[in-house]
Amino acid sequence: LPSSYSFLFYLSFSVLYLCYMSLLCVLCFFFFFLMIRRPPRSTLSSSSAASDVYKRQVSTQSTGFPRISAARVTKHDNNLKLVPTKDVVFLLGESCCGQKKDGPQVAPGMIITEKYLTTIQELGWTPSIVRCPQIFCATPPEIETHLHSPFSVAATVDRVADEVEKVHKEGKFPMLVGGDHCLALGSVLGSSRRYPNLRVIWFDAHADINTPDTSPSGNMHGMPLAGLLGLMKPPGFEDGRYVCVTPDRLGYIGLRDVDAGERVILKDMGVDIAFDMDDLQKSGITELTHRILQKINPNNEFPIHLSFDVDGMDPMDAPSTGTPVCRGVRLHEAMDMIKIIRDTGCLVSMDCVEVNPSLGTHNEVALTIANARVVMANALSNA
Repeated sequence: LPSSYSFLFYLSFSVLYLCYMSLLCVLCFFFFFLMIRRPPRSTLSSSSAASDVYKRQVSTQSTGFPRISAARVTKHDNNLKLVPTKDVVFLLGESCCGQKKDGPQVAPGMIITEKYLTTIQELGWTPSIVRCPQIFCATPPEIETHLHSPFSVAATVDRVADEVEKVHKEGKFPMLVGGDHCLALGSVLGSSRRYPNLRVIWFDAHADINTPDTSPSGNMHGMPLAGLLGLMKPPGFEDGRYVCVTPDRLGYIGLRDVDAGERVILKDMGVDIAFDMDDLQKSGITELTHRILQKINPNNEFPIHLSFDVDGMDPMDAPSTGTPVCRGVRLHEAMDMIKIIRDTGCLVSMDCVEVNPSLGTHNEVALTIANARVVMANALSNA
């Protein structure tokens, strides 16, 4: 048997060891409790610019998709000086005819929900919805073309142009929710009917200026700017009715996947405000946006249409899109760009396109939808 001193020593050591282990267990339980109580992180809440719009609480509904709830929203006067009212019309571009993948046509209905419209109301706007479903129009059999559904594209974007023009006549803000990017043929045309001196900022990973001769795929979601600039007259587009943009009124941000034929077109057209990701890494999104505005709208006097393709963002922020390209613009950078454009007071219309809920995992679809909502809300906010 150990001596009395040894016994007391071992007893004291055992008690201290048990106290230490008990304290460690309590701390571990405490930190585990904090982690499971902590809201899941997402790019939606990682942007400081986004949090300036409203404090977001991302929760899960029965559908499993993130829900944006506005905990604090302050109503402001309209800072979009060219839009007479505080009414916004969400044009649901339920179309996929500009490319061959199924899915973009269902995105608008998943993005624009009753809950989201409530959030827009809390931003001080009166929202409404107009559906612009795809119009199916077969290509006549005697016409030989490698283009995908050109007559359906023409009929669909004609409808969009008419609806956008109608929204402008009512003094409201048209927000086109796609759908694929061929719809921008209609939104830009409709806005140009109201504002003939319209400037266009194209946020995209792709130049979207292919012609039927340069397009390797024949997908017309890669050709809207060719139509708007008058570079093509394919079947269904022979009369040139979509020509309403000139190279000096166009600026790009986010380019990183430009076809060889498009590079030639951009050079020949003299489009010198086409910033790619190398430019962004060198100069930052703030400087590039100001340089575009200085070039196409130096005195903040001309109306601006922002065409926002979610594939301009990095796939980490918008994975569920048809043509994702790595090294993209991060969400917080896109928010900074939108804020600069919005603060000119010249924004009169906008597209948010190319969300495809049929691509990616459940969480990737949810993230892409949530970030598309935040992008549009930021364009309408004064924060």
